Amino acid sequence: MFKPELKYSRSGMPVISNEDIDTLGERMAVDFDHTSLFNPHPIDIERFVEKYLKMPIEFMYLSHCGVYLGTTVFQTTDYLPVYIPEDKCADYAHVEAGTVVIDGSLDKEDQEHRLRFTLGHEGGHGVFHPSYFLNTIGSSERDDTGIYVRCRSDFKVSGRDFSGFRCLTDAERAEQQANRFSAAVLMPRSAVKILLAGNPYNRTEGWIVSAMEQISDTFNVSKEAAFYRLKGLEMIEEHAKMPF
Repeated sequence: MFKPELKYSRSGMPVISNEDIDTLGERMAVDFDHTSLFNPHPIDIERFVEKYLKMPIEFMYLSHCGVYLGTTVFQTTDYLPVYIPEDKCADYAHVEAGTVVIDGSLDKEDQEHRLRFTLGHEGGHGVFHPSYFLNTIGSSERDDTGIYVRCRSDFKVSGRDFSGFRCLTDAERAEQQANRFSAAVLMPRSAVKILLAGNPYNRTEGWIVSAMEQISDTFNVSKEAAFYRLKGLEMIEEHAKMPF
């Protein structure tokens, strides 16, 4: 496995640009699957997380309502909150350090796209954020602070400074970095550009729809993920809206 050399802030948060996350994610994807770059196809993201990143995957219900899609555990715990649907009650689970826990609601055929992106996202936490979360252990009255990160289905990046640029908290930055990593592994920058090379480039709605469909079909991701990948690679304008 390729091990990146990262720079960290005092809080343990990696100091890394979106472009460098793209480069890192692509390098890891190619290291894992040497054919992924010049023959664009869906990466085996479960095997990538389990075998390449060496992060075991478990499925448990993380809530009664699906608000949490995944959890990355940084320190072995006996107290990961879970939901037991058979008994309709909450409980705690023992989970080893380095494990990715995926909500049981994603273990369904019609949730494949969301499952794939969530696995890449949790893998991103495993690559980037152990130092940050372990540094926060004991920093609040909650006993579980820093032991694991629970990723919400309704996460939205928020906060702007007076210049209009993103002004993120460390927690928001961690989610943003994990999202970018997932996109970079599932849809490597160079592979996307190779895929779309035969589609004359412009920013019309028709081109955007066609590009989204190509990316979605080729990499086995949702059209929404494809749309935001095009935005992230600045192939469409930042203010563009989903065409459907």
